[in-house]
Amino acid sequence: MNSSETAKKIASYTNWIQDIEIDGVNTLNRNDPKQYNHVNRTRIRRELFIEPLLRSGFLRGKRVLDLGCSYGYWAMAAASEGEAAEVVGVDAHAPSIEQGRWILERKKIGNCDLRLADSYATLETMAADSFDVIFCLGFFYHIRDPFRLLTLMQRAAKEAVIVDTMVHKSDEASISLRPVRPKNLLGESVLGLEMFSSPKAIYWMGLEAGFKEVTRLETDLEADTRGLWDYRGGNRASFAMSNGPAIASMFDNATPFEYPTPAEDIELYGIYPELSGGRNGDGNPS
Repeated sequence: MNSSETAKKIASYTNWIQDIEIDGVNTLNRNDPKQYNHVNRTRIRRELFIEPLLRSGFLRGKRVLDLGCSYGYWAMAAASEGEAAEVVGVDAHAPSIEQGRWILERKKIGNCDLRLADSYATLETMAADSFDVIFCLGFFYHIRDPFRLLTLMQRAAKEAVIVDTMVHKSDEASISLRPVRPKNLLGESVLGLEMFSSPKAIYWMGLEAGFKEVTRLETDLEADTRGLWDYRGGNRASFAMSNGPAIASMFDNATPFEYPTPAEDIELYGIYPELSGGRNGDGNPS
């Protein structure tokens, strides 16, 4: 395929949000302000959850599962840059899987496989510790039962899970619902509501699901803010969850939560603090 044919193929897909070089042709025009927003957004997202893994070398030789992978940008990064032994991307949108398979073919990435499947069904039929690392990047708020997804990921991931998601802006352990137009997807992805969990809710659910450690991932959002409205506004965040290895050994940008654990919260505020102003007021319920 020559560069002209590649350019036509790239133009036939309308959902590019990362700049990928294919046969000498780029999927995004960095001189276009709107497309540059995507370029800058990808740069920051890489700094949050991909570049630290590359620096630590944690993905090298690992088995990686990417849930809600779209056309597989993060899966391909794990395979080609992270030197993972095996990467499987799962998505419920058939055109995105077809697009990703075309990219894999053109870029000759052989250790990555993209599959059209429902994420819940995939995890439910999977044996424990089937993968070393699971990515859940931009998918967590699209599903019906976030706690169930966390428990399924905790069972399937031998070492770690990385979540990047829209969040509910609250200091409490809250989940907010937002109506959306259902998309033409498989299974659990056909929803009329999105669920935005607060960081504290994600922290508590992660611990309850059985992860040994749950932290936030942080990076500098000040230098160039284009395309970062949700991260800058506190509406989106990244998290690392570990089943064993210290998160600091994987991510040099990990920031421990300052929230109490659920058990500590009960000791501090009682079982029903909201009914008597315990957590945000003067005393504990009796």
